[in-house]
Amino acid sequence: MNYELKSVEAVAQKTTNCPLRVYDCGLAEYREVLQQQHELREKRRRGEIPDTVLIVEHPPVITLGARQSANKLQASRSTLTKRRIDVVDIRRGGGTTAHNPGQLVFYPILHLQELGLGISEYIRELEAIGAELLQQSGVSSRRRKGFPGLWVGDKKIASIGARVSKFVTCHGMAINIQNDLSIFDFIVPCGLDGVEMTSVLKETGKRYSMSQVKEKLSQLLINHFSTSNEPQITSDERRKLPPWLRRPLPAGRTYNAVDNVLSSLGLQTICTNANCPNRGECWSRGTATILILGNICTRNCKFCSVEAGKPAPPDPTEPARIAEMAKQMHLKYLVITSVNRDDLSDGGAAHFRDCINEVRQQCPDIHPVRNSQTDKNTARREKISNGVKFEILTPDFHNCQARALKILRDALPFVFAHNVETVPSLYPVARAGGNYQRSLNLLEMAKETFRSTQGDSFEIVTKSSIMLGLGETDAEVEQVLIDLRNMGCDRITIGQYLKPSKNSLEVAEYVTPAKFDWWKQRAIDLGFSWVISVPFARSSYFAEQENTL
Repeated sequence: MNYELKSVEAVAQKTTNCPLRVYDCGLAEYREVLQQQHELREKRRRGEIPDTVLIVEHPPVITLGARQSANKLQASRSTLTKRRIDVVDIRRGGGTTAHNPGQLVFYPILHLQELGLGISEYIRELEAIGAELLQQSGVSSRRRKGFPGLWVGDKKIASIGARVSKFVTCHGMAINIQNDLSIFDFIVPCGLDGVEMTSVLKETGKRYSMSQVKEKLSQLLINHFSTSNEPQITSDERRKLPPWLRRPLPAGRTYNAVDNVLSSLGLQTICTNANCPNRGECWSRGTATILILGNICTRNCKFCSVEAGKPAPPDPTEPARIAEMAKQMHLKYLVITSVNRDDLSDGGAAHFRDCINEVRQQCPDIHPVRNSQTDKNTARREKISNGVKFEILTPDFHNCQARALKILRDALPFVFAHNVETVPSLYPVARAGGNYQRSLNLLEMAKETFRSTQGDSFEIVTKSSIMLGLGETDAEVEQVLIDLRNMGCDRITIGQYLKPSKNSLEVAEYVTPAKFDWWKQRAIDLGFSWVISVPFARSSYFAEQENTL
């Protein structure tokens, strides 16, 4: 490819001397730029290049994202080929989209950890850049919760399809400037039925020089992503972290394999959506906590970075995709969680049930791959039970607890987990949509309901989790542990709260490892049968080692 590198890159260097490089690729074939993205991403991972952005226009092409249910074509591939429209399957978020000349596309290759950005924050930055560019072109646009991109009224003008691997981004954003919108007649844009696409030309009647639009975009990219322009994001806050809360970047063959499986199947994880600090460690062990029912929550808890808004209906293909993941990863223990779905009459319980039952049906006898002689000896000494074991980490099923538990009976056995998260005095600040007593009642009701329907000999294992460092007192933590035991809760994880995004609550205190050891012993003394109490503990941390059921 013959990139026109000088003009746009010079803007970046002349303006700030920042490490961000912005390249104008001109009009370039999608497949060629995709390959270039992959090469640049690997170089960025290895630290061989600084953050980089490719700006480009494409000949007519339709791209299909990783989420198959969102890929909807309105014409056959043969018809599209006859019209000289290329069709490319790729591994990015989102569904079907289209590109053609006159549409401005940019692909950031950024290291989010070095920028201090979570995935949700990164998407919002892309939307902010697009909105500012459109405003400069005379178009007022807005975000719509749950639907990444930009809208003018009910019409969509910009689409986002991003992928993040090992903290490095690829793919990006497409903004309709003056392109032929008829290409969108061949698809259902982003899988959203009934969506009408628009452009700057259609909204204003004006045509713009694409080179000038690119120069404006490059300056906005520098303003938003240049580290020299955002000193508050980088090293100062990281230096505040005590040494026991510093972790190496995730890497390794197993980590990459997990990343590839999840991406290829279009599955969400709480690991990425909540910016969990354990992702590198857990994925390197071949485990991940699956997030079902979408990644848009009906609540807005201030300790969490999962985006709030109006979620999409449950995806009927999700159980089968999770089953395929379990097969490919040879899982023996699967943790499934979800966002709050207060919009559903059963809180999402039926979808939990369907996911578990589908995995059981498709994976009746999966054993982990054992490569070492030690593992073989262990297998001989220990009887390995057939099938996948499950842990579900549920929302509080507000206004439908009895109904949800009745539905979940059809998926037993599993470990039933629900997190109280923090002490009751902090609920108004940290968990305004929740209710401490409601959470306790759910744990107690789960144990009683499943025992009564399965027989007195059946004992469901219940589990909860609490964060420290939000401003709670020791007496309050002690009372939470007592309350949980009084409700029959069997297991507890206790971990350090870490601010997952810039809009989340600040950390009030970094609790020492010695104090976590003290809380572990106190929980054991109170009668918990299984306790993890360490700074990095999260609800599903080392859950696969519980060997339950």
